[in-house]
Amino acid sequence: METNSTIVRSLNRNYPITMEEKWAFAKRKPMFFGYVAAQYFLSTQKQKPSRKEMDVLALAEQKEFQEKEHHIQYFHWKGEGKTILLVHGWNGHTGNFARIVPALLEEGYNVIGIDLPGHGFSTGRFSNIVLSAKMVRRLVSEVGNPDYIITHSFGGAVATVAQELGVLAQKLVYIAPPLRLEILRKSFSDYYRLSEEEQEAMRLVLERKVSQPLSSLDLGAAGPKMNNSLLVIHDEDDLEIPFSMGLAVSKAWKQSKLVKTKGLGHKMILRTESVKDEIISFLKEV
Repeated sequence: METNSTIVRSLNRNYPITMEEKWAFAKRKPMFFGYVAAQYFLSTQKQKPSRKEMDVLALAEQKEFQEKEHHIQYFHWKGEGKTILLVHGWNGHTGNFARIVPALLEEGYNVIGIDLPGHGFSTGRFSNIVLSAKMVRRLVSEVGNPDYIITHSFGGAVATVAQELGVLAQKLVYIAPPLRLEILRKSFSDYYRLSEEEQEAMRLVLERKVSQPLSSLDLGAAGPKMNNSLLVIHDEDDLEIPFSMGLAVSKAWKQSKLVKTKGLGHKMILRTESVKDEIISFLKEV
């Protein structure tokens, strides 16, 4: 009787099952594992902006659009010059560009930053490259094509897919870009020691979610089709997205420049004066 009572209490608890509990259960039920692993892979962890980031965001006009169940927030710092679109990285938000935005405004640029699905002030707990790219395209349908796009990490992949969906830009700045989603999926699988069968189940679910083969989400393959200029800035000590990926992305573009930094890692690179200067210099080039 006591055992049954314990079971009833656990089934009727008023808090959601954690992703870790779902994972442990799915490991015993292979038929569910592909779904749970994909859900785990695509789940986001929203980061609260710092006071400095909030101060910069407060200078912008905050707006929202809705696409199906997604409520997407974006920020607009109005300027008379060319338009720049900011696309943040995984688990990031527009505020991550807080050290770069003031310099862009000083140069007179019109700056817009989007919080991707499941990130920042936008709704949701999950995201993926294709969904995020579609939200970028939706934003562009309202504000027009940007002249330049500046991204960090995952944002580089999003911007690339968005361009394949029709978004146009003259210049791109990719800070610490990933090369292809399949590599990230493989790293995830290795970290959690997934079997080949489990990896395949996960891959199939992911492909259903993005409605295309994971192999097609490849910046290296997309590069030769792009006619815009690209600046890649990547730190050789980046432990999240290896420098080799940024190097490969740079080599794939017809017109590209690679700037290698040292000792900044994956996040400090956004808060460094020399990186900001490289971006401004590149945007000013004729």
